[in-house]
Amino acid sequence: MLEKIKTNKFCQFIWPYLLIALATTIVISPQLISHTILASDDTADTLFHYSRFYDAGMQLKTGIFSIFQTNFTFQQSGRIINAIYGPLFAYFNGILVLIAGNWFNYQVILAYVISLLGAGSMYYLLQKVGINKLLATVMGIIYINIGMIPAFINRSSFNGWGQALMPLVVLCGVRMIQDREKPINWIQLMLVMSLLVQVHVLSTLMAALLLLPFFLYSLIINQNSKKIWIPFIKAVVGTIVLSANVIGAFLVLMPNNHLAANTEFDLSRGGLRPHVLWHNEYGTAFAYILPIFVLLIIAQFVYVVMHYKKDKLNTFVTIWGTVLLGLSSFVFPWGLVQSIFPSLKSYFQFPFRLTVVAYPLILLGMALTVNQLLKQGVKPRAVGISLVVVLLLEAALPNIITNHIFTVACGKDAQVQTVAKASNSDQMLKILKWHYLPDYLPTKDKSIDQNAAYLYKINVVDQYQKFNHKVAKNGDLILSWKGKKDKDIVLPVVLYKQSELTVNSKKFTGAKNVIGNPIISQKSGLNRAVLHFIAPAWFYVVSAISLIAWLSVLVFYLWKKFINNKNNKIKVA
Repeated sequence: MLEKIKTNKFCQFIWPYLLIALATTIVISPQLISHTILASDDTADTLFHYSRFYDAGMQLKTGIFSIFQTNFTFQQSGRIINAIYGPLFAYFNGILVLIAGNWFNYQVILAYVISLLGAGSMYYLLQKVGINKLLATVMGIIYINIGMIPAFINRSSFNGWGQALMPLVVLCGVRMIQDREKPINWIQLMLVMSLLVQVHVLSTLMAALLLLPFFLYSLIINQNSKKIWIPFIKAVVGTIVLSANVIGAFLVLMPNNHLAANTEFDLSRGGLRPHVLWHNEYGTAFAYILPIFVLLIIAQFVYVVMHYKKDKLNTFVTIWGTVLLGLSSFVFPWGLVQSIFPSLKSYFQFPFRLTVVAYPLILLGMALTVNQLLKQGVKPRAVGISLVVVLLLEAALPNIITNHIFTVACGKDAQVQTVAKASNSDQMLKILKWHYLPDYLPTKDKSIDQNAAYLYKINVVDQYQKFNHKVAKNGDLILSWKGKKDKDIVLPVVLYKQSELTVNSKKFTGAKNVIGNPIISQKSGLNRAVLHFIAPAWFYVVSAISLIAWLSVLVFYLWKKFINNKNNKIKVA
């Protein structure tokens, strides 16, 4: 029986993923046992992302699509979110919301999806560089228990999805310096970068930063060859085509609107730092790193310096990963950087985000070191196994504790828990309104940006329930209400330059406040307003090209897999 399992191809394929799923189950067991959703008034990112995913889900459910205008959530204000924030990934999550049935199920599904994706991509990377299967699986489990992936599971920090995909970016970099015949597989590079664009644009920029030294080194060792530049240009062009919907949305909005920047944060206080228990976070996750992990990184760095000729890949990824980790930390002079580039306080916010690109490189280096030790004598093998065990315990145990802390804290809000487990309606989203992110509001100018969230709360959040909202079949948003007397009021919708508002059958041409809320003339009795967003025809053309390109890639991939499998069966026969 055991021999059959060892030789069975499916069993050999599936067992690493079953082990990853088991590890994920253990880590989130406090949440599973208590049946608690990790959502509260302190988890602003959860409200933000779940709102945009619910809107995408409702579009799919009703068949009423609106690429730009948000009609079902964000107080049905017509804000623009998904068009420029991972649109295809938003619809993927919309499908999961509908399938899950309630918010608790949806959150648990997401925990498994991001864990299987993150550990699976790390496992795939390590297998490609020659790491044995068991070690690659364990390192994959370690990977999903450090950095931003656990921060997503517990508090919906979206950089976690960037981290989950980053090993695939590292694999493209490894190929650049190891494969002298074909250093760039342009289809592979194109797909990885395009997928990141559809998920998280900031992670895409960090992925480009990660690849830069690999690309430059590849140019040097290949003497600036055409075999570098031609596939690279193909990958760039292909990425532009696959990302045309996101690029097009930015081109529609940015030239004609000033979009609110994210909330500003002091970069000098946002660097990675040694662990202290803060805000329910424990372990080597989010903005913190346990001292034992720092010591292991130092040991890894010393090892590659002492053996730099033995494995050039190990040396390269360890040094570059350590540099990125240093850039992400509080020791780097981020205060000076933000004084020169103040916009980074809004658009980058937290230097510890660079762990998204540092950790996959460092863990790759550690895996290469341990793999080398396992091939040597008894003592080196024992050292290698000990290192992996310490890493696993250092990463996983604190996350179990963290999940327990979040579970207890969130479980105190009985109303949220009851609603979240009852259905996947928008009731939970309406309850969670402690903090509203100002992202992409059409502010008058940058001087308003940091007050935009408060102004949105006053003019929209606190007012929208006084109006009846309806979504028309063509995607228009219809507001109706009864006015007690003739007077000017602020309508709780958001107007961009391309927005068209009709109030009581008359096209609105009046004034707006500094965050794009129209100031209209209400009449006594029944009032009706219709909000419509006018996107240029070329945007729908480039979006269609992007969608067709994605479908073509998917069909080509499935066809290639089918043909290869068919040919292999013929050869075997």
